[in-house]
Amino acid sequence: MSEDYMNGLKSLSSRPDIKNKSTTEICSTSEDSDDNNLDASDSIKINKEINNNQSLKATNETEEINDSSSDEDHDDKIGKKDDSSIKSDHKNENNQSVEKKTEDFQNNSLNLDMREKKNNKNSTLIISVIVLIACIFCASKFCFKLTKNKVEKKQFRMDLIDELKNGFPSQSDWFWINIESSFKHSVLKSKDPSIVLIIYDEETTDTYSKLSKEILNYLSKIDKSKSHVVVSKKKEDDFKYFIEKNMPDESKFYIDSKLSTHFKSGGKLALVEDIHEFPAHSMVLFYAYGDEEKYAKFPGVLIFMSFKLNEKLDAHSKQIYSHSPKKLREFAENRMFNLWSKWIREDQLRPLFTRIANNVILVNSE
Repeated sequence: MSEDYMNGLKSLSSRPDIKNKSTTEICSTSEDSDDNNLDASDSIKINKEINNNQSLKATNETEEINDSSSDEDHDDKIGKKDDSSIKSDHKNENNQSVEKKTEDFQNNSLNLDMREKKNNKNSTLIISVIVLIACIFCASKFCFKLTKNKVEKKQFRMDLIDELKNGFPSQSDWFWINIESSFKHSVLKSKDPSIVLIIYDEETTDTYSKLSKEILNYLSKIDKSKSHVVVSKKKEDDFKYFIEKNMPDESKFYIDSKLSTHFKSGGKLALVEDIHEFPAHSMVLFYAYGDEEKYAKFPGVLIFMSFKLNEKLDAHSKQIYSHSPKKLREFAENRMFNLWSKWIREDQLRPLFTRIANNVILVNSE
């Protein structure tokens, strides 16, 4: 029996009309006749309490339902929150994936750039090596060719000396050494111009004519430039006239014009014959032709001059002059000084001798 029912019984027992009855009787009576012994007010009150109980029960059930609904709403909110979290997580994962892909792409691009730069660097290095090898090859080939040409020239020059020695065995060693060194210094190396003075006499005139011609022919072949030029009154009537009439200015102009034309055209060799017959002042021209390289009119040229003696040299004198270049040079300077000192002062002649009489050779009979 419920607590409300028991409270109702207690209130009934407190009434005056049933106060003297025992509780046991009331209880037994109420159990035997539930509704018959209770009056209408009690029934109403009981029903009211029952209704209250039912209302309370319904309220509790409603609260339980509301609580259940609240729980479901809470669960829905949690579910929505979970869904939002899941979506957020997916979005973060997608962002991270995109960032990772972007980073990977950048890394790949960087690697490709580095690889491309490395390939370009390797290509440049390979090309540089190829160009270097090609340059070395070309330079080696050029040097080999140049060395070969030098060797050929040197060999040919030696052949020249040997052939000329064989053809003119009476000439001294100094004769050939002087010609070779002058040619090498002036023509092959293009240094200071050289003037070689050839002394001969009446007895060696024929030898001189043949020897001078052969020397010029062989040296022209070695140099491979234009042929030599010869300035001689024997071949030029105008020049012969200037000399015979003692016309120094005209003679000087003629010699200068002949030599300048030849050297300007690329020639390197010249022969000026029989200077002992020239007017004295025409020889002043050779200050400029025989000067050092810096001041010379034409550097890198070789000029032969011939000087014929009026008398025949004895064998002893020839022997001395052939083996002593210094004595031969002094002999030649004294002869030219005696010949030209009447017209040219000594202070002008001595410097001229240093240009035209520095290399002197003597022709011996064959």
